[in-house]
Amino acid sequence: MVTRAYWGFTLFVALTGIAAGLLDALRLPPLYGLLIHLGYPPYFSPILGVWKILGGIALLAPRRPLVKEWAYAGMFIDYSSATISHLAMADGVSAALGPLLSAALLVGSWYLRPPSRRLV
Repeated sequence: MVTRAYWGFTLFVALTGIAAGLLDALRLPPLYGLLIHLGYPPYFSPILGVWKILGGIALLAPRRPLVKEWAYAGMFIDYSSATISHLAMADGVSAALGPLLSAALLVGSWYLRPPSRRLV
């Protein structure tokens, strides 16, 4: 049961991270428009996109627990920053729910990861 939950959370976070990364890297809607709305510079979109893609791949790849820890940290920073940015722009709690849910599933994936995917 724990393994199923781990893979469910991890697949959701990794695949949505890769998909969002592609949208960011290519500056496509709706994420590019949100990024600009939140006040970030246009050049930040492809940078963020490439790192999202790499983070999603790292979570799915076998071995390399240190790289996975960095991916978890980077994705948590991304999701928490998006949540705070939406709240700071007075977009309302509903706009912050997406990144907040992604952060919660990311934490669930990190917490439930099997020993073979842990650093220590």
